[in-house]
Amino acid sequence: MASLAKETQGTQLHISPAGSPPSFTQVKELVSFTAFDGQAQEIDVTNLDSEAKEFLMGLQDWGGFNGEFNDVESDPGQAAMLVAKGDRGIRNFKLIMSNDKYYEFTGFVLNAPISGGVDAKVDRSFQIRISGNVTGPYG
Repeated sequence: MASLAKETQGTQLHISPAGSPPSFTQVKELVSFTAFDGQAQEIDVTNLDSEAKEFLMGLQDWGGFNGEFNDVESDPGQAAMLVAKGDRGIRNFKLIMSNDKYYEFTGFVLNAPISGGVDAKVDRSFQIRISGNVTGPYG
């Protein structure tokens, strides 16, 4: 049976100011990412009548989006990410997969470190903390 896996080449992250309608700008030169890495909390409801540990599930926590990018100072999308980090404002995000399906979420840009080394390019990382629900995939 042939695999139904999709490749990541062509995946894009877009950012938009909060509000409606969104006006998305691509954050260019995405190299790799990890997304939606959160988990709900466990609420311990064990009591003295329990025969074993008992739990309820807390609210869904989607975690964040962590992306590695080639640092491009002239890119409007990377500039928008830096502005979002500086003003601490919530933003809309769209993660478009290589098959044109996409996810939407809101969040805060927590950090934006750069790194480099001998015989290396300058890299930029962005960490987004998701606030609220992730919707999708659409498309």
